[in-house]
Amino acid sequence: MQEKVIVFDVWAPFAYFRKGFTTTTAITFPFIPRSAVEGLIGAILGLDSDEYSERLNDARIAVGIVNKISKMPFAMMHTHVDAWKPPSKNIKLENFRARVKVEFLHDPKFRIYFNHDLDTQNDLKNKLLGHETVFTPYLGTSSMIANFEYLGEYLCSQIPKAVVPISSIIPFIDRMPEISLEDGAVYAIEQNIPAHIKADRTVTRTYSAIYSPYGTKIKASGLEAHALNRGTGYENVVFIPT
Repeated sequence: MQEKVIVFDVWAPFAYFRKGFTTTTAITFPFIPRSAVEGLIGAILGLDSDEYSERLNDARIAVGIVNKISKMPFAMMHTHVDAWKPPSKNIKLENFRARVKVEFLHDPKFRIYFNHDLDTQNDLKNKLLGHETVFTPYLGTSSMIANFEYLGEYLCSQIPKAVVPISSIIPFIDRMPEISLEDGAVYAIEQNIPAHIKADRTVTRTYSAIYSPYGTKIKASGLEAHALNRGTGYENVVFIPT
């Protein structure tokens, strides 16, 4: 069965997708999580946080890495909220301040593959074509405003579970997919990525993913992959579990 998939690129000078389990060192996921893609599309469409988390819950989303992943560490001064309480002669402001290490993505660019109901797809397509948004799109934090480019809407169909080059990250839940190792290729694995965050900010599920930090294709087998032809050849992607 064929279905239409919207494809667009999104990028920014910096991005920050904080790993929720980090404490004194705030590090970032190397690519945009599915939950952040839902928020990005929600901003473009003008959906409130309690609306997009419900409406886009079962959307089909795949993520590709366009630019080589580059991380930059920063040191920031963090002031604890207790510092703003009524002053006490026995407490000094510097006791509530600490240097915190933060990690940002530098010059990130991702390719988003999106499939949902006809109304949502048409609405998103029209917004992307006109380069319009209702809310300001950003990558992780509101200071990291994102730009985007609509690439098109293409027919997509499932392909046999043979060895195929995958253009997107390769998400999985339990068993890691079989990867065909190649000389000179670089692979990495990321775990505990938030797939969906409810309106009350609770994470309902997570996933793991195999990816190439350089954005190169990875040959894998035994996957539920889908192929779409953008006119320059086929791109095989794996949708993130919902």
